[in-house]
Amino acid sequence: MSRAGKFIPGGGGNKAGDAANRTAPIRAPEPGGPVPEGTATRKIPVKGSSLIRPVQKNQRLPIVIMSAAVCCLLVSVAWYEFAVVPTKRAQILMQQQMQKQIDDALAAKKKAQDDLVKQEAVVQGKRATLTVDSKTPGAVIIIGNAHKTAPATFDNLTAGTVNILIQADGYEDYRQDVAVNVDKPTDLGTISLVEKVGSLSISSPQTEVEYSLAGPGNFTQQGKVPAELKKLPAGDYQLTVWQHDWKLEPITLTIHDQEDVDKEIKFPYGNVTITSVPSGATVRQDHAILGKTPFSLNNLRPGDLHFSVDLPPYEVEQFDVHVSEFGNISKPVTLLMGKNFTAACGMPMLWIPDGNFWAGKYLVRQSDFETVAGYNPSFFRRPNRPVEQISWDAAMAFCDKLNAYERKEGKLPAGFHYALPTESQWSTFSADADINQAPMSRNNALTSTQDVGASEPNKYGLYDTLGNVWEWCIDTFDDKGDHSLRGGSWLSSGENFPSSDTREAGGPKYQDRFTGFRVVLVPN
Repeated sequence: MSRAGKFIPGGGGNKAGDAANRTAPIRAPEPGGPVPEGTATRKIPVKGSSLIRPVQKNQRLPIVIMSAAVCCLLVSVAWYEFAVVPTKRAQILMQQQMQKQIDDALAAKKKAQDDLVKQEAVVQGKRATLTVDSKTPGAVIIIGNAHKTAPATFDNLTAGTVNILIQADGYEDYRQDVAVNVDKPTDLGTISLVEKVGSLSISSPQTEVEYSLAGPGNFTQQGKVPAELKKLPAGDYQLTVWQHDWKLEPITLTIHDQEDVDKEIKFPYGNVTITSVPSGATVRQDHAILGKTPFSLNNLRPGDLHFSVDLPPYEVEQFDVHVSEFGNISKPVTLLMGKNFTAACGMPMLWIPDGNFWAGKYLVRQSDFETVAGYNPSFFRRPNRPVEQISWDAAMAFCDKLNAYERKEGKLPAGFHYALPTESQWSTFSADADINQAPMSRNNALTSTQDVGASEPNKYGLYDTLGNVWEWCIDTFDDKGDHSLRGGSWLSSGENFPSSDTREAGGPKYQDRFTGFRVVLVPN
């Protein structure tokens, strides 16, 4: 501080000689002029000085890299500020707008709910009433959780729109939206439901088939097949079918609304085909003649059947066949050459190998004669005794009827016919018959004929070739027209019938209670 109280720049130094210095201002030296003595000077760098000397080569690449990095940083900062930041700001603005819309919608919904609560509060204590009816049996009316049988009244409804559902078995559902209010009851009147219906078609490949149909609501109908049943109430049905006295198990079926049901009825008949080797054999079921092989039986009821096949001189073949449902059964039969068989009229016939023909096992019995001829001329009437009081003409007529009978019954062997035996044939089949065992009056006097088969048979199995009744032969005995009689009768004794070769004769119309006959089956 100077004595005058003022600060003088540059005031300092020694006190002596300061006066001159205090009065002179400080000025910058003029360019190019001499620098005042005692003034510090700043050196200006000049080319070639250490401050502006060139960059060394080994320092240039790091400087370039650093400069590039700085530029990239500046560009990134600029892109973020001018591209990314505005986009983020736009997204934030959009989200804020969407949130505002959601908040506005929720507020509107809450207001509507509050308004509804207010409306309900206004009508609190008041309910709407609705009445509805339906003439359909068993109709049920449903509103919400309430179920009532028609006619029905719903008196606790909330004002507004209610949905009505009416249901009944066999009818289509009925639906309706109805507006109800608390001011006036709503009456819908009587609602008619539409019935569910379908159709049923019944057919069968068989004839004379009948049916009975039972269904819902005590529905019943009966008739003949084929049948077309229209407008049947939808529901479950039971169909029963029969043909004559054969009734099938009931069939359960369901008919849906607007559905057409086709039902074909097939009775489970089976078929049987019978063949034989050789063919042409007679097929019998029990005692009834069905036909000749090859033979087919169709429309057989399931079950077990018994058949026989016979073709004299072959042995009779008997067999059982099980007929299954819808089965097709083929039964081949190989016939074996036989020696013995029974004629259709019931006469047993035995094969005589020494003569290659058949002879009756017994004299013609009264039962055999009646079966074929239709009458009985015998004096001693018993079915199992030999027929007597038969003339030669009557015996020949019987043979003709027997051929026709057996042919009709299918048991006449092809190429053979029934006839009276020749005396030679009679001698052959009489064979070793024991005259002492014959039904004659040689040992004990007899008073009538005897049942056939009472004595012992001969070696061929034939009975009574001696005794019981005389047997007509086809041969002529003499030129008078008489015919031979062989074998003796129940009245024959040692005097009038000395041996088995004894012969007698009679005219064509001669008959008595001692005369009968036996038949043979010989080639034509």
